[in-house]
Formats: sequence, structure tokens, C-alpha cells
Amino acid sequence: MREEEYLEKAPRKIEDLYEEGTEMMDIGEEEEGEEKLQRILGRDDSFVPALNKLAVLRIRQDRKDEARDLLRSALRQDPDFPPALTNMGNIIKEEGNKEKAVEYYEKAIELNEEYGPAYNNLGVIKREEGELKESVKYLKKARKHGTFSFKSADNPMYKDPGCLVPIAMVVLLIIILFFWVFPG
Repeated sequence: MREEEYLEKAPRKIEDLYEEGTEMMDIGEEEEGEEKLQRILGRDDSFVPALNKLAVLRIRQDRKDEARDLLRSALRQDPDFPPALTNMGNIIKEEGNKEKAVEYYEKAIELNEEYGPAYNNLGVIKREEGELKESVKYLKKARKHGTFSFKSADNPMYKDPGCLVPIAMVVLLIIILFFWVFPG
């Protein structure tokens, strides 16, 4: 099942906690995010998206054994959850088993053809193996489908209005240097 389907079926309180928890993790407030995810699992230990996000947090904390256990639990409950499949593939790839990782990524894509992170990870593996044409194909699909969540597509920095000031400053600096080096 897709993450959005879990959220549609979840009680409003769990949906709110999940949204808050993932947002906290995204901005680096991991303790607060973890606390919200743990509250969800205290209410419903079968809420697979929370198990998956908690596993992501454990991966970031370099607690891979705990992450693997959380992902196994998530995949026992929903063997067709693309984010958990992809994250398990990440752990397996890091252990050196690229072939098995590819199987996880491909299964995630088979289940959700729009799941960008799995395409991204396949693209990385193909690049590492020297298969550049295949790598580009997967990375383009990752870009098209976004690589982070179902809500926000990949947003290039040049579309972010917050980066216009630094860009303008660089352009201005180049112009000033040009006229300083080549006066008149």
C-alpha cells in the first residue's frame, strides 16, 4: 500500500502526528520527530509508514541493526510498501550486496511506478557499475517522480525564490570584476 493510502485510512490524530513527526525530521529536529513517531506506534504498532520513518532515523543515527528490525517489521505487515523496500535495499547495498538491493528497488518500482527514490538508487548502482546510459535513464525517472516524498516533487534550486539573492550577488560580482579587470 502507498503512504498516502495509509494516511487516508488513519485517524486524524495519527495523520497529524505523522505529518508533524516527518516535518520535524526533515528540518533536523530528530528527537521531536522520533517522539511523535513513537506516540503513533504506541497507539498503533502496525502503522507501517511510522515504522519506516523510524527506520530512516535509525539509519541516520548509524543504528542499522535497529533499522533493519524496524523495516522487517514493516515488511512483515506490508510486504508491498515501496519506501520500506527501498530502505531495506539501501541497508543491503551498504553491506555490499548490490544484486539483492536491486531486487528490492525493482520490486518497489513494480509496486509504484512513480516512486522516485527507488529509481534514484538504481541509477546510482548503474553508475557505480559503469552502465552510464542505464544510470541516466533511472536518474531521469527519479527526477521526474521526485526523490523524497509523495507530497513534494524534486524542486530544483533555481526554482526556489530564496536562492535568487545569492545568484544576483554572484552575477553582480562577476560584472564588477569584469569592469575592474577591463576598465573602459
